Amino acid sequence: MYRLLKCFFAAALAAVMLCGCTEVAEESPVQITEATAPIESPYPVKVGSFVFEKSPETVGTLSPAVTEIICELGFGDKIVGRSSYCDYPETVKTKNELGSAANPDADAIIEVAPELLITMSPIAKKDITAIEAAGTRVWIIVPPKSVEELYGCYNDIAAVFGGSIDCEAAAEQAVEALKTALSKAEGAMESFVYVMSPDLAVASDASFAGNFLSYFGENSAGDTETLSLTVEELLELDPDWLILPDYISKYELPEETAELSAVKNGKIIYLSEDVMARIERPTSRLENAVYDILSQIEAVKNGDVSEDDGEEGGNDEE
Repeated sequence: MYRLLKCFFAAALAAVMLCGCTEVAEESPVQITEATAPIESPYPVKVGSFVFEKSPETVGTLSPAVTEIICELGFGDKIVGRSSYCDYPETVKTKNELGSAANPDADAIIEVAPELLITMSPIAKKDITAIEAAGTRVWIIVPPKSVEELYGCYNDIAAVFGGSIDCEAAAEQAVEALKTALSKAEGAMESFVYVMSPDLAVASDASFAGNFLSYFGENSAGDTETLSLTVEELLELDPDWLILPDYISKYELPEETAELSAVKNGKIIYLSEDVMARIERPTSRLENAVYDILSQIEAVKNGDVSEDDGEEGGNDEE
C-alpha cells in the first residue's frame, strides 16, 4: 500500500512540473527571424537569343558604330581587334585589324582569339563556323532603323559589358546629349523629302536616315519601303524642304523638280560627307549632325544662304 501511494504522489508531482514547464514555454517571447532579401546580381544577361554569364574579357568588333559605342560606354580596354574601317576613337587604331564584316579575316580573328566578336553586318556562315569552332562567340547586332533602336543598341551593349543593374543608367548618360539636341530639332522644318540621288532615291521613315530626319519635321516620303519616287510622285508630295547630299546639285535633279515649292523658295539643306557618315554609322555623335542641320535651317530662314550655298558642303561642327 505504501509503495502504491508513493508511486501515485511521484506521478502527480511529475504532472505538476510538466504543466509548469508548459506555461513558461507559452509565456516565453517568440523569436522571429526576418528573411534576408536576395542580393541582386548583374548576370546572367539575356540579349535577344544570347545569354551572357559574365562580362566578356576581350572583344573584337567589325562595325565602326559598335566600336565607338563600346569605347563610349567605357569598355574600350576590352577591344583586342577591330575592322579596317574602325577609326574612331583614335586609340582603336592601335588594335589588331580583323578584316571587315564583308570580308572578315578568320585567321586573324582566330589568332587574336577574342572571347566575343561583334558585328552589325552579316558574316558568311563558313566564317562564323570557323570562328566559333576556335572558341569565339559571334554576336550579330541588327542595325538600327530608328533613333529609338539606336538607344536600344546602347542599352544592350551596356548590359553585356556592364551587367543588367546599371546598364540603363549608363546607356542613358551616353545618349543624353543627343536626346537634348533632337528635342531642339522638333518642328525646325515643316515637311521634307531627303533625295539621295539624281534618280530620286529617297529615305523613308522605314530607314534610319529618314527616321532621324523626321525629328526635324514631317517626312513626306512616309514609312513606305519604296526606295525611289517618280518625278510626278515627288511633285505631288511637294515638300516644304528638300534635303540633298552635298555632292548633288539641285541642277542634277530632273528639270521638273524646279517646280517644287522647296526649290522655288530656296529651302534646300545639304548634308556634308561627315554628317552622312554619322547617319550611316549612327552613334551619339549624331548630336553634331543635328546642330549642323539646324544651323543650315536657321541660315535659310534668315536669308543668309546664297543661290549656290551648300553645294560645296554644308557647315560641319565638331
